[in-house]
Amino acid sequence: MASEVNTIAGYVPGPVEVWGRRLKMEYIGMASVFTIIAVLIYGGGRWADSVPATLGSFFLFLGLKKKNRDHIMCSVLLFGAALLARPAVLTGDWALPLLLFGATVFSLERAVEKRPEQVYGLPVVMAVWGWLDGLWLLGLAFAAGYLLDPLRERGDARRKLLRTVPAAAVAGGIATTARLLSAGAAGYWPTARMPLPGAVGLAVDIAIALVVVVLVAYWRQLLVPHRVGPILLAALAPWDLRATALFGMAAAVLLAATVFRRSIDSDRLRPFVKHAEWHFFYLALAVALGAVLAH
Repeated sequence: MASEVNTIAGYVPGPVEVWGRRLKMEYIGMASVFTIIAVLIYGGGRWADSVPATLGSFFLFLGLKKKNRDHIMCSVLLFGAALLARPAVLTGDWALPLLLFGATVFSLERAVEKRPEQVYGLPVVMAVWGWLDGLWLLGLAFAAGYLLDPLRERGDARRKLLRTVPAAAVAGGIATTARLLSAGAAGYWPTARMPLPGAVGLAVDIAIALVVVVLVAYWRQLLVPHRVGPILLAALAPWDLRATALFGMAAAVLLAATVFRRSIDSDRLRPFVKHAEWHFFYLALAVALGAVLAH
């Protein structure tokens, strides 16, 4: 993050940042963020659910950080996505699929941003998800959206995606077939809808409205997958908690690519956000310590 300071016009690091860098507070602060997610957001369930769901948030963070480059704004997105996913994790036993979708987002976003070779893990992710849950097809549909963009300035990423996404479909299909042959279809294909509670439904409505506004405002600047994925999952989110969980992550990707690109999409506000980031780390640490002590 140190190289980012000089790119912010009018920004002068304050004493909180100077000492924070010496203490490596960016690492302590983000560890605190994931502790908050694990204990306060997912802590109402078993640790067997909380840990994989939090790992899903960690993979989402890895997929967002090269676009966002700001820990405080990235943390806001992580908290929002986790809150939308919380009901599916706590009541729907959906921690592992959430982890796998987080890994899907990481693989795809890292591929189009900087490291195309990291998409090679996608077939493994889809194979595991294909064994667990028939809704792996939603993850595959999200991944297929990345094939719709020509990626003219990212030819290497385009070639690797064209090889890897179809391979992921085959891997998931093989895992699905093996699962159905060995254990049958009982519980594999979701037959019962998981409706949204009132408060969650309101949060989803607000999130969808925000996504629509962002899509309209930034449409021409977006990669095709950053349009298609949020639209697909926004259409499904009001109907089922599991789709809501996936929508939260897709919305985080969209916001990191637009409103929160390079911290925040405002040259005037960016220095203030950068200062707030270094204060945020101490706040996150205090909340995380309080949460751990309370539990």
